[in-house]
Amino acid sequence: MPSRLEINFQRLLARCETMAGDKDRGDWRLEKYVCALQDKISELKKAPSPPTDENMTEYNKKVEFLKGLIQAEKLSSPSEKAQAGQLLAPAKSATLPDHTKSSALTSTSKEIHLKAESRYTNEMRKELLGEDDSSPVENGIRHRRKHDEMGSSTEDLDAVLQHHNSMQEKLAEDMLSLTRSLKHNTVVAGNIIQDDNRKLEDTLKLADTNYDKLKVESERLEAHTKRACNWWLWGALAAVCMTFLWMILFIRLFPKRS
Repeated sequence: MPSRLEINFQRLLARCETMAGDKDRGDWRLEKYVCALQDKISELKKAPSPPTDENMTEYNKKVEFLKGLIQAEKLSSPSEKAQAGQLLAPAKSATLPDHTKSSALTSTSKEIHLKAESRYTNEMRKELLGEDDSSPVENGIRHRRKHDEMGSSTEDLDAVLQHHNSMQEKLAEDMLSLTRSLKHNTVVAGNIIQDDNRKLEDTLKLADTNYDKLKVESERLEAHTKRACNWWLWGALAAVCMTFLWMILFIRLFPKRS
């Protein structure tokens, strides 16, 4: 036997589902009632005799579904509403007492979900087709005007299509010529680069050869410089010795007169 708190929660849940299933979506009380349902769920969890785990799961799913439906209704574009409606997961009908069941007032989450998806689809169709909520006479006049305008604008559409085709052909030709020019420039640049590489390799080889020759000549010059220096040194020493000996001999041969 459900508690008094659970019975009140089920009645409020049935009322919210009935309001959500109506076509008129301007009732601001639905969001307030859903907030109250969330508070009552917290109270049910803390109650002395809480509902079963299965019923609590179903209650949570139904409340989350109603919250998602309210958030989807707040979106501006019909496409966003339809996308949000597809993400909603309708819950199964919870077990309600007999005095809260009524074929005229009770709507399951699945039925509400189907109605919402149908409504979002109609809104998307009206947005795509440019329809509004005006009277059928005005819609008929507008449709006849559109039909006349379509007949008169067929030739303009053909001319625009032909112009676009010619522009596309011209653009394709320009792209082909540009591709050919780019290919030719690429080939010429590749040949020039290959010639420069060959010349650079020849220059590097010549520089290596000259470096080897310069190294050999430097070694020969260094050796020649060392030999010349030795000969000049010995010659200078020999000249100094000869000069010293001649001085001694001169002093011996020509002594100083007293």
